[in-house]
Amino acid sequence: MSANAEDSDADLLRAVADGDEGALRLLFDRHAPWLAARLRRRCPDPDAVDDVLQDTFVAVWKGAKRWRGDGEAGAWLWGIAARRLISRLRRCGPTSPPACPRPDRAGGGRPPPHTPASVAGPAPAPGHSN
Repeated sequence: MSANAEDSDADLLRAVADGDEGALRLLFDRHAPWLAARLRRRCPDPDAVDDVLQDTFVAVWKGAKRWRGDGEAGAWLWGIAARRLISRLRRCGPTSPPACPRPDRAGGGRPPPHTPASVAGPAPAPGHSN
């Protein structure tokens, strides 16, 4: 099968399972942007997000035959990406540099504008520094 942009995600995953690299490229082009956005909401480190995204699609290439086809392909892809991110964060443990460092607390303890408050944590009370 030669994959094309009109193919459904299910068709593309079946083609990937049969070794079609073009189908993998189409899946990547279709899903990588939103997967990266969701990963960035959980981890502000762009290098970690890029690594996780790459690992996700390597896993898709190697494991597309395991997709049963009984759900949305995007949900399956997100499950892989989320598990890859969790694994990366666990590998970084407390003794090694974190994959997702906390934002710099310079500037009154406020995180950079692009950092969600849930990642940055609460700002210190006025008049207190970190």
